[in-house]
Amino acid sequence: MKILLLLGDFGLPTLFALRNSRHHLVGTVVAKPASPPPPPSAGEWLKARVRPLIWPGAGWIAPSDLRPWRAKAILKQFGVPVLSWERPDPTALNEAIRRTEAELLLSVGFPLHLPPAVLKQTRFGGLNVHPSLLPKYRGPSPVFWQIASGETRSGLSLHRMTEEIDAGPILWQEGVDVRPDETTAELFLRLARMAGARIPSVLDRLEFDALPERVQDAGAASRQQRARPEDAAIDWTRPAVELACLVRACSPSPGAWTTLPLGRRLRIWRAAPVPRPCAAPPGVIVIRRRWTFDVATGSGTLSVRTATSDDGHRFPTFGRPWPELAIGVQVGARSGK
Repeated sequence: MKILLLLGDFGLPTLFALRNSRHHLVGTVVAKPASPPPPPSAGEWLKARVRPLIWPGAGWIAPSDLRPWRAKAILKQFGVPVLSWERPDPTALNEAIRRTEAELLLSVGFPLHLPPAVLKQTRFGGLNVHPSLLPKYRGPSPVFWQIASGETRSGLSLHRMTEEIDAGPILWQEGVDVRPDETTAELFLRLARMAGARIPSVLDRLEFDALPERVQDAGAASRQQRARPEDAAIDWTRPAVELACLVRACSPSPGAWTTLPLGRRLRIWRAAPVPRPCAAPPGVIVIRRRWTFDVATGSGTLSVRTATSDDGHRFPTFGRPWPELAIGVQVGARSGK
């Protein structure tokens, strides 16, 4: 099958897999080619690897198969033509389909919506790999919202692209359990690699008409907006269990945040709920230990294991003074609510 791949960060493992499959990757469309970060100094390189060991969660190095800036070099090495499509241009995409004789448009993490007319130009139409068990969690940030909502099941859905985003008939799904401490980054990576492992064989079945389609249940559908920085703000009146999910959802970026008494932001990277009764008002630090501190919430306390401030403080502090993290201190009083 001749495939024109619509590529985003989520699709890099699928790119590798298709290149080594029986299918023919005739071209790739990228919304905006990513530029590599500047090379780190020796000190920065060492810090980037040591700090996550000391302060878990406060720093994450993307694995090699999830670095978008590698795509251009990889595609050049493979000899796969690349079309940059920063703005929707049906004419350019139609021309790419005609020139490559593509039989399928396959979107894996592609951030732009295709015009319906374009989807009719290939034999097998347009399919999208979505990282949730549709019809739940339609929209652009499904992994974030699944973790933030405390879901225990996630998975992949291969669906037909239609005018309504993420609402087309489903051709294939596979579910996985969400691990209790899994973060957005970890689940995103696991699902991306799972797509790479599964999609080539699923397309084999499609080519031989062995993938029946089923219409999504609109009544069971949910749609979330793109995750915004304000979605990472901690509301201490919520239960500790929910806040622990938010912390996991905001890793590796931007970090679930609250404010310290002087207005600086405190970003929490690792935390666990403690379901014991607490009489203190939400947002008050009630326990301070060497390796953790507990904050009162709407129900229970949140035991914080790793935190940083925007002015360079880190917890655990290893003896460095941090007076704003003392018992009785109210955090979040200026969270912008």
